[in-house]
Amino acid sequence: MKKQQLTSFYLESLVLIAAFVAMILVLTGVFGASRSQSVKARDLSQAVTIAANAAEAVSASGSLEEAAALLDEGGNVQIRDGAIEALYRADGAPCLEGDGALRLSLSWEVSKSDPSLVNSRLTVFSQKDGAEIYTLETARYRKEAAA
Repeated sequence: MKKQQLTSFYLESLVLIAAFVAMILVLTGVFGASRSQSVKARDLSQAVTIAANAAEAVSASGSLEEAAALLDEGGNVQIRDGAIEALYRADGAPCLEGDGALRLSLSWEVSKSDPSLVNSRLTVFSQKDGAEIYTLETARYRKEAAA
């Protein structure tokens, strides 16, 4: 009789251990997925903030060079092919070439139909894989161009 009880105890213990291992595996998968979603959400939040700040700089400036000067924080901005490129860390802090996680690309296009209208496309990319995270299109009426 004692041998039967001991076998039942071992069998129940084995089933409990298997259930605990299954729960741990499920929770590990859930926590891993939530971590990945958290990183994506952080990058999107920072991309929106960076694009909004750049849109404010476009609105406050009269030229591409002025916008670049407003966005420049310690040399993180460069003008290439008529567009602004700026690098930022994952936390949104400006950085120099090499250690950036996010890259802002800002185009400055004077409208062909109305020279006092400037259209800008602000796109934030991930430096890791080059994927586009967020895009904002805006326009600005330049009072000084109408005169």
